Amino acid sequence: MTGAAGLGLERRRRPQALTWGVIGLLAQVVFAAGWVIAETWQGPRYSPVTDTISDLQAATAPHVWFPVLCFALGGLGTFGFALFGLRPALAGVSWAAAWKIGLSGLALGNSFPLIPCQLSAHACTATSQLLSVGGLTDALLSGVALWVLAITPFPLARRVTSLPGWKSLKPILLVAGVVTPALYGLLAIALFTGAAQGIAERVLVVVCQLWICLLAGNLIRVSFAERAG
Repeated sequence: MTGAAGLGLERRRRPQALTWGVIGLLAQVVFAAGWVIAETWQGPRYSPVTDTISDLQAATAPHVWFPVLCFALGGLGTFGFALFGLRPALAGVSWAAAWKIGLSGLALGNSFPLIPCQLSAHACTATSQLLSVGGLTDALLSGVALWVLAITPFPLARRVTSLPGWKSLKPILLVAGVVTPALYGLLAIALFTGAAQGIAERVLVVVCQLWICLLAGNLIRVSFAERAG
């Protein structure tokens, strides 16, 4: 009875894993759309090279509801994928990595309280942003979340080797584990010097999203393989 019950539970988990893998991929697409599309209507003073993604969530930003909605959906989707798809798949290997990814997704998806103004607007400075509740909250949440995502791939790479169907991810995760902390360091330098912080942030976010997509894609692949088997 115990063996039959366990087999039945495993069969029910397979389609759930496939669903959450797809949600994980879509979440990254929606999150990226929030800043890629919103950039097109910011006006000539806004520059993706010098202005951060966070500025798109400012209270004075045009159509601010769009990036806010996309970031929220992307964050919730990432959390759901990590906790209900990735965590069971990595059971006994690295449950902490799933929680790190999920909570980081929620932190990056949060837009409230709103930043009071955009740096590209007149009379708005980095100091006025940081001294506001919205600006300080955004700086803390995004800073911690990006750092956690930057340092997660390397230890995860060493642990997935014991899981069937996940060993092939090790080389890419190892590369990500070296590249992402370096990009985080470049972002810190860019923010400190006030030069090209927008592009530095975007490169780091894209790389983090790519290795999360890798995990989601592999979860889908493993789910298909288990169903076929």
